[in-house]
Amino acid sequence: MKRLIQIPTGLVGPLKRDTETGIGYQIVSVELRDGRSFDQVSASEGCIIEVRGHKEIPFAADDIASVRVNHKRWNFRDGSDARTKSRADRSVHSSILPA
Repeated sequence: MKRLIQIPTGLVGPLKRDTETGIGYQIVSVELRDGRSFDQVSASEGCIIEVRGHKEIPFAADDIASVRVNHKRWNFRDGSDARTKSRADRSVHSSILPA
């Protein structure tokens, strides 16, 4: 089950002033306090909705150092990244199992 991550209040203001990538959402870049960054993250109404290539959001709200709108589009609503990754995982696991 997917969960939303609330963007820290101090980081939401600039997002509200920027344009939407599509109706009701923005694609943003998220940098974490530990130095990791994610360039294709969908956000709406002050929440992280999805991170490209991940079934679950791989960080917590307290981990977020900065958020910037970048409009690097992908069709996050069709779930194709999650399905592709899931298929690849099954393929790898089935290829290493003994016959």
